[in-house]
Amino acid sequence: MSEFMGLIYGGYEAKANGFLPGGASLHSCMTPHDPDTKTYEATIASGNEAGPQRIADTMAFMFESCLILRVCPWALKSPLMDDDYYQCWIGLKSHFTREATNGQLSDIWNGYDESGTEGHRE
Repeated sequence: MSEFMGLIYGGYEAKANGFLPGGASLHSCMTPHDPDTKTYEATIASGNEAGPQRIADTMAFMFESCLILRVCPWALKSPLMDDDYYQCWIGLKSHFTREATNGQLSDIWNGYDESGTEGHRE
């Protein structure tokens, strides 16, 4: 899916380091996106305390499409383009761990695990 989102007023909780009102972002199909490192780490740190929260005093919008959205050359050359946008994910750490399965550790990669059972149990 391609995603175009913008902020009309207030703050955007998924980008703690500054997605400003009037700003927009476009994430074309198959490009990484989601909350910045600071927001993600704060959510992980809250552990089981994380849950639904009311978000007030802000208004954002998002359009999703299965089509690949293209940006015109004029927009790509805009002095308002944030060429450092990718840096909001620098420092992102993995919080996934190996889990015990039947008393044995198992890493599953592309459907195959160390036991050679392709992730299936007998």
